[in-house]
Amino acid sequence: MTLRYLFVDFNSYFASVEQYDEPALIGRPVAVIPVDTDSTCCLAASYEAKALGIKTGTGVREALQRCPDLVLRLARPARYLALHHELMALIGDCIPHETPSSVDEVACRLLANECQPEQARAIAGRIKQALRDHGYSPAIRCSIGIAANRFLAKTASDMHKPDGLTVLEEHDLPQALYRLQLGELCGLGPSMQQRLRAAGIDSIEQLCAASPRQLKAIWGGIGGEQFWA
Repeated sequence: MTLRYLFVDFNSYFASVEQYDEPALIGRPVAVIPVDTDSTCCLAASYEAKALGIKTGTGVREALQRCPDLVLRLARPARYLALHHELMALIGDCIPHETPSSVDEVACRLLANECQPEQARAIAGRIKQALRDHGYSPAIRCSIGIAANRFLAKTASDMHKPDGLTVLEEHDLPQALYRLQLGELCGLGPSMQQRLRAAGIDSIEQLCAASPRQLKAIWGGIGGEQFWA
């Protein structure tokens, strides 16, 4: 199985931008909120806040109970988008990338001479080094996944955070995925997880062992076969 995709995921992007713009916040728990009220929820949290159980969707009151020193910052969508364009240009200097799927992640197709693990890892290293050289890191870091397709590369980028690098080669699969929960695979939302569990599939190992026909029945259509592939 040839490595064909490199996927870049910027870690806790909104909170990291706040730390980048205000260096005194680096190393401190930070949460980004949509409006200035304690009745709202956190849009994003820095890793220091995540370590205290604060995450996307955590109510501000609960977050402040968990961490009275939590720094709250109002969301600044225009700033996040402007910095996104800078970061995409930085990645583009290391490897051409596809149209970003969101403001904090992007997929890159590996060319024929980039598909070996050593070459792919070197590209990932150049991206991380560029973040340091241009002063974005340590505030803004990224986790990178490399695999045979976009789906697996995105999955790999989520496996080690923050600032991780995961390469999924043929000999790693599917066992490397077994430690993940069903909800950690892109496309398996709560409703689909419920369907899978109703069919007796409670783990990634059981999901990998299922046949295309089984998944087609669970999905209620060809989407199941596509997911199996």
